[in-house]
This record gives sequence, C-alpha cells and structure tokens, in this order.
Amino acid sequence: MEQELECDVWRLAQRTCDSSAFVRLLEEAVGGFKREPGLDPTVRLFASGIGLESIRVLRDVMTRHDIQAGQSADYVELRSRLKLHLRDQLQLHLMKSGHATDEIKDDQLGRDLGL
Repeated sequence: MEQELECDVWRLAQRTCDSSAFVRLLEEAVGGFKREPGLDPTVRLFASGIGLESIRVLRDVMTRHDIQAGQSADYVELRSRLKLHLRDQLQLHLMKSGHATDEIKDDQLGRDLGL
C-alpha cells in the first residue's frame, strides 16, 4: 500500500507540473536534503512505478548534485532516507497546490498526527 501511494504521489506531481516546474521541484527537494550520519540502505525507484520521465529528471538532478544514481535507465538507486524525503516533498507540494487526492490527504494527515 505504501509503495502504491508513493508511485501515485510521483506520477501526480509529474502530471500536474510542467516540465520545468517538475525539474525545479526535484532540484529543491534534492538540494534541501540533509544527510544524517550513518548508513541507510540503498533502494530503487523504478520507471514502471513512478514513470520514465520522473526517472530521467531525477537521474539528471542527482547527477548535478554529485549523487550516484546507478547504471540502469529503468530505475534510480538512492538511499532510503533520500527516497522518503523526495516523496514527502512531492506530497507536500501536492497538498499546497490543491492537487492531492483523498488518499494522499489522509496519508499526510496521519503523518502530521504521528500515526
């Protein structure tokens, strides 16, 4: 369920932004990420889940920020905390812009309340 919501957030954010706004949104999200000490696991975001355009843009943004993204065009490899941060930032954007679905709103409310 969590992975499905994450894919929905990515796809909706990409659909509701023009291409330059989506790039800016990801630039700000990656640029605003503060890595904490320690090692968190490497995970993958797949094009089949978040869309090929999202993968392409994210790979470009990560490269500009000197973050390794892996070798495949079908997915991006990143640390789990960065993946969560990106999802949170995209979800927050959807909430502020009024494009969030009821499911996204419910998830945001639950996280805001610490549930």
